Amino acid sequence: MNLIKIFRTKSQIKFSSFISGFILIFLLSWTAFPASAAGIEASREISSGVVYPGDSFAVTIHIKVDQKVEALTLDEDLPDGWQVSQWENNGTTFQNISTFKASTQEWIWTENISAGEEKTVVYNVSVPKNSKPGNFTILGRVSAYSISTATVEGVSEVTVLDLPPEANFSANTLVGPAPLTVQFTDLSTFNPDSWEWDFDGNGNIDSNERNPVYTYENPGKYTIVLKVTNSTSGNYTWTKTEYITVNQTSAVSKESEESGESSGSSRSSGSGGGSGSSGGGAGAGSPESTNNIELKEISNEQVFKGTHTCFTFKDEANEIITMELDPKKSFGKTTAIVEILKNTSSIVKQPVPGIVYKNVNIWVGNSGFSSPENFENARINFRVSRAWVAGQGVNEKTVTLYRYNQNSWNQLPTNLSGQDKVYFYFTAETPAFSPFAISGTERRIQSAEIFPAKTGENQTLNKEKTSNEEKQGILASDVEKDGRKSSPGLEGSFTVAELLALYGVLKKKR
Repeated sequence: MNLIKIFRTKSQIKFSSFISGFILIFLLSWTAFPASAAGIEASREISSGVVYPGDSFAVTIHIKVDQKVEALTLDEDLPDGWQVSQWENNGTTFQNISTFKASTQEWIWTENISAGEEKTVVYNVSVPKNSKPGNFTILGRVSAYSISTATVEGVSEVTVLDLPPEANFSANTLVGPAPLTVQFTDLSTFNPDSWEWDFDGNGNIDSNERNPVYTYENPGKYTIVLKVTNSTSGNYTWTKTEYITVNQTSAVSKESEESGESSGSSRSSGSGGGSGSSGGGAGAGSPESTNNIELKEISNEQVFKGTHTCFTFKDEANEIITMELDPKKSFGKTTAIVEILKNTSSIVKQPVPGIVYKNVNIWVGNSGFSSPENFENARINFRVSRAWVAGQGVNEKTVTLYRYNQNSWNQLPTNLSGQDKVYFYFTAETPAFSPFAISGTERRIQSAEIFPAKTGENQTLNKEKTSNEEKQGILASDVEKDGRKSSPGLEGSFTVAELLALYGVLKKKR
């Protein structure tokens, strides 16, 4: 019996010790970890999950706590370069932790948050304009003093798409006789991957090529419609009403002949030779008589709105060096033609005033291109041979570029811009393109007046001049000698000093 009691007593003691130890471990765990991550919950909402570069969207974070917490903190990690601006911070202090990561944004509540309380943060995100398409993730977490961090749940993905394409186009000719063949050039932006062309505005698709060619058989004015599509970002339609004009004949208009204003409106696409490549409405021909053309040079450039354009001419016999302008519209590939003429242009009525250096035709673009609505700041850079200036006795400062307009020659603002051993270089401003001429309006006048003299008088004058010069030379020599005699030099001073010193020595010896 005693043994049984003793055994039972020891078992009760062991069980009590086990229970006490378990309770102790639980209390210690509760003290060390007063709350779990489940004490904080956070979720994210995004106003738009699909955006374009440069767009903005709103992010809303809802936070709930089931117990009292201190120093509640929200951290949000954004893709690099994405910018945040606050809308609603719900009593937080907002920090941009640029020391560690510029894309990390932090909201901190300095006051304690009671159990069951909810907090909401709303912020705006701006996607950079240079952002590349793709899927991006926003990650976040919430934490508090002595509480483990919890992940922000909810929406986290944002998809950035290519910008929708913007349709635009040009044609190499806008006006011409039937049948008129037109080369269209696509100028659309933001990466379209399909094209739908309607060349006569009737609602039917005429081509799916990017840069198609179309021939208009009948006269009339035609509206062009281009629809471009990017399979990932959308489509855009651009309409140009009555963009192409097809005429009955190709005759040169009387108005162009009289004014020289057309900059190619009187040109037919097959005349005058040329390269055949043109754009922005430029033709390779000219209304000038082929018998009067000494040299013809063509330059092609892409002409786009807001981009300074310079046509360069490289032929050594061409005195027109470059032609520059600032386009107000986009025309695509455009042709500029310079014709150096043998004589006065055949489409003007009288020669230019002054001493003519060169007669020139300059044509740029298609019919109607030469208009203040299409470009500004047009300048022509040209040169004039120094040998011609010297041979003609022309003052280079009077060299002027003239433009023929409305049956008369008009001086253009012309400046001497430089010179070398062979040429003088000039720049002239022009409002349009047409026949031109380089001319000087003044001659250099160099004269010398010679007075003949009698031989006897000259001899007498020469003798008198020689006699005066000799006398002046003698007088100057005498003055110099007298100067030497009247003023003692250094040698006399040293002699006196030596005598005085010798006298002093002898006196001491005595």
